[in-house]
Amino acid sequence: MTDPQKTEASIAHAGEHLFQYAIDRGDMNAVLDTLPPFVPEKRVTLEYEIQILRVVSVGWSIAFFLSDFPLKKKLEKHFWEQIRGFSETLSTSANLTAGTDVDYFDELKNRLDRYVDALDTAGQISQPAMAIGPAFAKACGDINDACAVLAGSKMFTLTVNAVRAYLDGFVDQKE
Repeated sequence: MTDPQKTEASIAHAGEHLFQYAIDRGDMNAVLDTLPPFVPEKRVTLEYEIQILRVVSVGWSIAFFLSDFPLKKKLEKHFWEQIRGFSETLSTSANLTAGTDVDYFDELKNRLDRYVDALDTAGQISQPAMAIGPAFAKACGDINDACAVLAGSKMFTLTVNAVRAYLDGFVDQKE
């Protein structure tokens, strides 16, 4: 194999690894399980929104932490292609089950825009999770829900820290 082939394979592997991390429900359930019991409808909303937050946090982290890395665009492409395929499967399932059109990838893009707007509005804060928590609670339907704020802040922080550690190792291998 030539060097470009090894690099491409390494990027594809990293994109797949980050995708698998983004859709893993282990951390998500651990965060939700620390919250007080909710009525079932509220729990369903929190689960749905926290999965979206997890996915967009991984994508945001790639862009943020690799801003000066020459292979950033390729890694982003591999990650988002995996997310798009996953989203199509979810959308098809939801369309068949609910009988209405659902575009999960479009939902992800909308949430990413909202979270980026929340970060932009917050300005130069030392803890971005302080902006993400309220934005997450708003996405869940109640910006004043302290439990939702906490869940969103914690999920964002856990995800960003894990992705940063992974990307640090990835970049070290490429340099």
